[in-house]
Amino acid sequence: MDKDYEYLLLAFEEAVKAGEEGTFPIGAVIVDAEGNVISRGRNRVFSECDPTAHAEVDAIRKIGHHVLQPDSKRFIEGNKLTLYTTCEPCPMCTGTIVLSKIRRVVWAADDAVIGAFKLFQEGAGVLPAYHELFKEIEISAAPYSDLEVKQRKLLADWNIKRGYTDTYWLDAMEQEADKAK
Repeated sequence: MDKDYEYLLLAFEEAVKAGEEGTFPIGAVIVDAEGNVISRGRNRVFSECDPTAHAEVDAIRKIGHHVLQPDSKRFIEGNKLTLYTTCEPCPMCTGTIVLSKIRRVVWAADDAVIGAFKLFQEGAGVLPAYHELFKEIEISAAPYSDLEVKQRKLLADWNIKRGYTDTYWLDAMEQEADKAK
């Protein structure tokens, strides 16, 4: 099993916890250049009644000392942090990732509805100064079909439990399966 897959499985541990706590089942971990997990995060939107408590933001809030130098009021240059998340980051999380100078992002499931990372990296709706920052970030989008299916099922099940009949997470998964045939 390769390292990206292993770290995504750790992010799924956080996603399951988030779902058990009654919120979106999305999880994240951040890993340093040596492969050490330096932070874990999970969605806490409903469990903490905080619309900004997304999994990626939760994980990033815990790594300040890895990206900031408080004495000099500067960012630490050259960090090689990787954020692993179970779902493509939304616009808020994408902006937080860029401003935190994380250099690599790997996610398990693409999100054509709320996901923004790929669109922003391509320059859609991004200020020119930010477009340059996006060029510094490597992404690996949905590299494992089994993990994408797993995330889509978690989100579809959660949405159904809270009364939504729109299961676009499962519908998208079924469409992908049909394409593969």
